[in-house]
Amino acid sequence: MSRFCLSPLFTDGAVLQRGKNIRVFGTGENGVSLRVEICGETAFCTVKDGKWTAVIPPLSPITSAVFAVSDTETGEEIRLENVAVGEVWLAGGQSNMEFELCNCKGGEGFLRNDETPNVRYYYFPKRTLLDDDHAKQVNNARWTDFSDKESARHWSAVAYFCAKEMSERLGVVVGIIGCNWGGTSASCWIDRKYVVGDATVYFEEYDKFMSERTTEKAIADYRDYQRYQAAWETRKNEYVKTHPTASETEIEAACGENRYPGPKAPCDPCSPGVLYNSMVKFVAPYTLGGVLWYQGETDETHPNAYYTLLTSLIRNWRELWHDDELPFVIGQLPMYAGGNPDGDEWSIIRDAQMRVFRTVKNTGIAVLADCGERDNIHPVDKRNVGHRFALQAINLIGGCEDAFAPTVSNVIWNESDVKLVVENTGDPLCCNGEPSGFEICGYDGVYCPAKADIITDNGITKIVVSSDKVKQPRGVRYLWKNYAEVNIFGASGLPLVPFSYTV
Repeated sequence: MSRFCLSPLFTDGAVLQRGKNIRVFGTGENGVSLRVEICGETAFCTVKDGKWTAVIPPLSPITSAVFAVSDTETGEEIRLENVAVGEVWLAGGQSNMEFELCNCKGGEGFLRNDETPNVRYYYFPKRTLLDDDHAKQVNNARWTDFSDKESARHWSAVAYFCAKEMSERLGVVVGIIGCNWGGTSASCWIDRKYVVGDATVYFEEYDKFMSERTTEKAIADYRDYQRYQAAWETRKNEYVKTHPTASETEIEAACGENRYPGPKAPCDPCSPGVLYNSMVKFVAPYTLGGVLWYQGETDETHPNAYYTLLTSLIRNWRELWHDDELPFVIGQLPMYAGGNPDGDEWSIIRDAQMRVFRTVKNTGIAVLADCGERDNIHPVDKRNVGHRFALQAINLIGGCEDAFAPTVSNVIWNESDVKLVVENTGDPLCCNGEPSGFEICGYDGVYCPAKADIITDNGITKIVVSSDKVKQPRGVRYLWKNYAEVNIFGASGLPLVPFSYTV
C-alpha cells in the first residue's frame, strides 16, 4: 500500500503556473520524506498530520515535461507525463461561467473547426457533501485538452474563449480549473469566518432556517425537492416544445408549481459556505495565475451586500492560496430585464463590482453591459465575453493597451448641467444614434431622462448631461436599470461603463 498520495489535481497533462513558486501537495503517513522533481528543479518535504506540501521554485514555460514525486526511503514514485508550465486560471462563478461550449452560439462549429492545442481544462466535480461519492468523483477527475472533444463540449465557453486568446497572445499553454455552479450566490463560495457587515445576512438567514429542523430533516427535504423539481423540469420541457411562447404563469398552470431554488440544506449548493467547503478548499493551494469570476446574478436578493461580500471573498481566497496579490478578473453583469427592466438590483451589483475593481489591488473588470439579452439570463454569445476576460487577464499579467472600457474619471457639477470627463475612450467615443440612458436629479432626488452631448475639450472627451426639468443637478447616472439599450462605445468597441454619482 502506498505511503503517500498526490492531490487529485495533479494528473497526466496537468498545467503548472509559470513564474511563481509551485505548491505540490497531498496526503500520506506521518514522517514519510518525499522528493519532488520537474524541469531540473527539486524540492523535499515530510508528511505531517497526514498532509504534505513541497514548494518548487518558479519555472519557465514548457509544453511537456515529466513530473515525479518519490518516497526517499522506499523509492516508490508517482510519475506524471505531459505536464506543461504556463498560465493556470480558475474559472469561478455561477451559470454564465458554467455555460457549456456546446450550448453557446456557434459552439458546435468551434468544436469541429477550432485547433487549440495549448488549452487544457480540469473540471472540478460538482459535489456538496464530503461523502464517499465526493472522494470518488474528485479522485476520478483528470486534466484534458481540446483534442478530447467529448470533454471539451462541456468546458465553460467563457473560460475556453478566454484561455484560447490568452494562449495565442502569450505563446504559452493555458490551463483552466473549472470551479463553478449555476444559481449560486457568492456566499456559497466563502468561508463564513470572513463574512462581515451587511454580507452576514446570508448566514443569518441560513442559521435561522436550520435552527428549526435537524440536519437529517433538511437533507431529506432537499432530496424530496430534487426529485420533484427534476420531474417538473421534464414536464416543463415537454410543454414548452408545443407552447414555445408560454409565460412562466402559463407554464406553472400546466406543469405545477416551480419550487426552485428549493429549501436550504447542507447538501444544497445554493446554501452559504457549502461550496467553499466541498470545492474551493480542495482546489487550494494549487498555484494559480489568477481567477476569472463571472457571478452576481443570484445576489440580486441582497444587492447592497455585494461589495462587502465580494471583497471578503477575494481576501478569503488570497489567504487560502497564500497569494496576497492573486489576480482576480470580475465580469461585470450585462443587461437583463428579468421581468423588471426598470428595477435597479443589477445596477447596484454592477456598481459594486466596479467599486471592487477600484478599491482592491490586482483586480480587473470585464465590462459586459452590451453582452446581455433582454429576456435571457444566459446570453448565448460567449465569445465576446471570453475576449473581454482575456484582455483583463493579460493586462494583469503584463499590460494590455486595449483592455479598458471608457470610464468616467471626474464629474464637474455646474448650475444647469453636469460634465463627465471620460477616460479610456481610445478616441473617439462613438455613439450609435443619439446618446441615451442618462438621467439627472436635483435636490428632490427624483431622476428624469436627460440629454447628453459628447464633446472634445482640449483633447479630453467629455459628456455634457442636462435637462430642462433640473436646474441644479445633484445626481447623474447612466444605464441605471436592470435592462437598458447600450449605444456608447470606445474606439476599441468596449461600452461606456454604467455609473451613478451624487454630490
